[in-house]
Amino acid sequence: MAIKTILVPMDGTEASLEVLDTAFVVAGRFGAHIQATHVLPPADALEPFTFARLSSKLKESLQAEAESGARENAARIRDRFEQCCEKHGVPVVDAPVPDNGPSAAWKEVSGRVSDVLVHQARLTDVTAIARPRVSAGTIRRSPAGENLESIMLGSGRPVLVVPPKWEARRSEHAAIGWNESLEASRTLATTIPWLREMKTVTVVASRNREASAGDLLNYLAWHGVNGQVRFLDGKGGSVGASILAVCDEVGAEMLMVGGFSHARARQLLFGGVTRHLLEKSEILTVMVH
Repeated sequence: MAIKTILVPMDGTEASLEVLDTAFVVAGRFGAHIQATHVLPPADALEPFTFARLSSKLKESLQAEAESGARENAARIRDRFEQCCEKHGVPVVDAPVPDNGPSAAWKEVSGRVSDVLVHQARLTDVTAIARPRVSAGTIRRSPAGENLESIMLGSGRPVLVVPPKWEARRSEHAAIGWNESLEASRTLATTIPWLREMKTVTVVASRNREASAGDLLNYLAWHGVNGQVRFLDGKGGSVGASILAVCDEVGAEMLMVGGFSHARARQLLFGGVTRHLLEKSEILTVMVH
């Protein structure tokens, strides 16, 4: 699958601007289009239940004030987006410009954030989003974590998770976390364009996946990708920590993994390896569930 469109949710935080910088690097690599989306709160969300007993006139006034504030905030975020586009020399366009290098567009949509983002992610090749900046064990209770979970489970497309303070640059060494799962296979298939661009590709697997890792190297070779295998030490402990340790040891700048989960239930998705990577990974991480 070619990477031609990149969704970047824009909420005005420094984290979303860091993600945008990384998206510009990806767009430059593939001549892709960036869809920067800012979600405005729906009209009914701007009326707190505490105002229920206020007069209609006063409620309308408060509603108009809230909507005006939301529009002004959106305008500020759009200004920063356009400044970033100018800095990177990326044109802002209203319609597709085939084979003409990277481009970007701004979009404002009213609605529930996760619903809007899932809808747009389904029609985008990859969504770039900030790694949740929350303490251990609280990812799913944070707005960022809820949006990330919704996109992973609801879009069927890869999610590029950008760690805090990531220096946007062209990655040259990618690692693949391989466990023969359906999610890992989906991740592999959707990240072939990235892997073909890498100077080095390392398959990270446990020793009991040795035969499968060899088959994977053969599969990659058919796509023009030369890879190497590094096995986990098998000493027990966190699999997520072991994967990141190998990435650090070999100098990988990007990690491709499936959305690991022992249980398929939605509420247990962010457990085990997935949770560890979303809390601890300091490199770009691509996940597909």
